[in-house]
Amino acid sequence: MRDDDTLRIEWPEPADDTEVVLRHAETGEERSGTDLTGLRAGIWLASHRGEPLATDDPGFSLDDLIAYAGTPRDREIRAFRTSAGILALTVREVEPYVEVTGVVADGGVIEVEGLVAYGAPYEGAARLVAVPRKGAEPVSGPATFGGRRFGGSVLIEPMADGQARKRVFWDLHAEVDGVRLPLAARLDDVAEKKAKVRFPAQHVGQIRVRPYYTDSDSLAVALSVEEEAA
Repeated sequence: MRDDDTLRIEWPEPADDTEVVLRHAETGEERSGTDLTGLRAGIWLASHRGEPLATDDPGFSLDDLIAYAGTPRDREIRAFRTSAGILALTVREVEPYVEVTGVVADGGVIEVEGLVAYGAPYEGAARLVAVPRKGAEPVSGPATFGGRRFGGSVLIEPMADGQARKRVFWDLHAEVDGVRLPLAARLDDVAEKKAKVRFPAQHVGQIRVRPYYTDSDSLAVALSVEEEAA
């Protein structure tokens, strides 16, 4: 896993990067310079020559983040601008998953496309697996990996078959060589996807089937029994 990140700063005039100091917001630990190797998880605030390092760069580029996630690594570092306009870094531990780039819910099927994030690429046949949080056995459908790219589909009828509870939740994974990678959308800057992103619903009898994003931005499916109209 790579751990060789470097902070690159474009200065309005020549400056010495060694005078940049990063301070951990919680512990107060300080690091000098722009080598980010070994930074502990958390928020780091940047200063230069003893003053907070102001920036007009929001620090977000989806294309750059997708490229960054294309390298196997066990931690992610993102630069961002605080509400006070100060350069900061957020460091968090990560595990490989599939970053969702497309979802289609139609014709009794849920189709998903995505890209491997923070893990090695795969080639060949795979499965799109729906795993119930309680009770039933997993349901899966055909999928393929082509390097970082993933595509797969799963039928919704087997998920609804025999449902006894009013509401059931299934988590979606890509499975290859016995390894399950969660499906999620975590690289963009859309907060609270669970409330903001709404996929079309399908029905199996009285059961409404709808993909949705969880609080952690993972892709899941909710199956809800609808009451008969009076």
